[in-house]
Amino acid sequence: MRRMPRTGRASVPSLVFAVAAVGALAAVWALQEGWRPEPPPPEERLVVDDPIVHIPKAGLVARVAVREAGEAVSVVEALRDGGVTAVALQADTRALPQAIGRARAAFARRVVIGAAGLHAAQDVREAVRAGAEFVLMATVDPEAVRVCLDGRVLAIPGAFTATEIGQAWGLGTGLVALFPAGRVGPGYVREILREAPDITVVAAGGITPENAAEFIRAGAAAVVVDDAWEGGGVRDYDAMTRQARVLVEAIDRARMRPVRPAPPVKPVEGPDIR
Repeated sequence: MRRMPRTGRASVPSLVFAVAAVGALAAVWALQEGWRPEPPPPEERLVVDDPIVHIPKAGLVARVAVREAGEAVSVVEALRDGGVTAVALQADTRALPQAIGRARAAFARRVVIGAAGLHAAQDVREAVRAGAEFVLMATVDPEAVRVCLDGRVLAIPGAFTATEIGQAWGLGTGLVALFPAGRVGPGYVREILREAPDITVVAAGGITPENAAEFIRAGAAAVVVDDAWEGGGVRDYDAMTRQARVLVEAIDRARMRPVRPAPPVKPVEGPDIR
């Protein structure tokens, strides 16, 4: 009895080969026609991580006083357009929690939002409850620091003398703000770090676009800038963006790293008046 040829198994490799050949021919034709595969969508630039990691990485914290909670989103947006990714908001105790909440909701995972200008542990507690990711302090207040640590929020106490800086570091904060740094200059940061190289210092108070880079070169992990954003009357958001870009570029150059490209400029809306 003559056996019939088995075609089921033998046809599978043939089919795979045929499909692969057709696919290869289609790819060659597409390339000849000028087609190129679209690159995957780029991840958003400057996505932030934990504040204790991100603040030294960014090198700049913008401390800004807002008059009302609704102003916070516009302020943070203007700063972020200039490359700033860590902002400490300051407001009266009634407006600050709402300002923090609005900014966190609008810039989650894009800008680290903190609080500044708080003097009592209860005010710090309210800021932590509102979602502040770090609290910038002017003094060493163990109770306020404990509130932050209990809430797993980065506390940055302010200190001036070597003794105060050591006490602040001993509280387990991770960052200590030398305040006011502008009074003593970058050389003071250099001397502090020479005696205590394990301490991570942030320079705050009296930091300007002219001296920010010098503090970074002296060893400061970051600088806190506040005077550059004060507009007095009506706030000029475009000027804030330009000033932020100047500071970010100065810090990048001080660290000898490529200057970060500016975000795309938003088109101006309105009638053509040329």
